Amino acid sequence: MTVHIGLLRCDEVGGDRAERFGGYLDLYANLLGVVDPGINITDYDVVAGQLPSDPTEQDGWLISGARTSAYDDEPWLADLLELVVRLYEASAPTVGICFGHQVLAQALGGRVESADSGWGIGVHQAEVVGDHPWMTPDRGHFSIVYSHRDQVTALPDHATLVASTDHCPIAAFTVNDHILGIQGHPEFSPEFAAAVYEGRTEMYRAEAFKEAMRTLEHGTDSTDVAAWILRFLKAAYLLAA
Repeated sequence: MTVHIGLLRCDEVGGDRAERFGGYLDLYANLLGVVDPGINITDYDVVAGQLPSDPTEQDGWLISGARTSAYDDEPWLADLLELVVRLYEASAPTVGICFGHQVLAQALGGRVESADSGWGIGVHQAEVVGDHPWMTPDRGHFSIVYSHRDQVTALPDHATLVASTDHCPIAAFTVNDHILGIQGHPEFSPEFAAAVYEGRTEMYRAEAFKEAMRTLEHGTDSTDVAAWILRFLKAAYLLAA
């Protein structure tokens, strides 16, 4: 089955990166399209107030990254947090990426804070905690790109830890069978990540930037993570149907 996904887009690709790599809709379509070429994604510009009127408007939902913090005081963010609660209560299949991961935790009673260690950048290996039927192909660890300053520091009630990295103890989690948060960016290719880091060098410690750029040479497991995302959304959709 093809899942019709609503992309709750909370930001847009900046600078000349949009011309080189496309916008967030393109990044997610390219990521998931490798696994399912017939994937259907509908864009919702959350910052502009474009929100679904009903949790069942799409088969599943994907919340994008953003430069905003999940605890900021923004009217559009308050609306998004309320929407997450509605999606949760409706058992709507939902996946959050980076900021989206943090928003899921913030909305459902967890805690998000600025990390004492500063920015987490580069490709990091996450260790999988427990067994998860939607994780096919099955792996004990996976590597994807990271680009974040905030972290989820406390899980919501009824949440299950899915993965952890050395720099980010809560790198992925689920709530029940229909909410999945992933801190890293499976939609970022190493080339895109390099462009992001090079445009923000003033934000990073010089040694951290150098190490992050080095890790991009190793590649990622983004295709496997894309397969997991689609399997999770499909399984959650069938449970809710």
